[in-house]
Amino acid sequence: MGNTISLEIFGQSISMSNGLTSVFISTLGLSGTNLAKNDDEKHMIIWLLEKDQSAIGSGTAGFDVCDMPWNDENFDEIKCFLLNAVEGAKKKTGWEFLDYQPNEELLFPCLDEFYKLISRVDKSMINQKAALEWLNDAAEVPDDPVMCGCPCCQKHPVFLTVFGCHLCNDAPKSF
Repeated sequence: MGNTISLEIFGQSISMSNGLTSVFISTLGLSGTNLAKNDDEKHMIIWLLEKDQSAIGSGTAGFDVCDMPWNDENFDEIKCFLLNAVEGAKKKTGWEFLDYQPNEELLFPCLDEFYKLISRVDKSMINQKAALEWLNDAAEVPDDPVMCGCPCCQKHPVFLTVFGCHLCNDAPKSF
């Protein structure tokens, strides 16, 4: 079993093994946490980091990019931020905090495909209802990091999620 990240409206997707998905999310999380300056950017990275298979189960981390927590008021800025986070992951931003060395031959093509999916998204495609539901769910959980200023792990420079630290939860993977 694996995971699929899609842009269903165009019938495009990326399929990854469970291990590769964890590495994909970890590297994007490190890069995005390093770049995030405002709440919308922080929320986008936390949402990605919540695709933590150690908490939600293997093979359940897939999503459609239209269901990410986009904000239509600053859509273009968030899109640019995400594209920069992908570029940062490819530049190995924060990789020194991983307990393993990602396989670039497998990871980089997935990051490139994700970049293409994000590049194709426009404001008319986003699912605002999904973003609002996610934020409402966060508000109902006591001490949810989204509602507590988006703190980072004390060991890793990555935002905490309702499940804790994605990197602390992520054992070394082979994929």
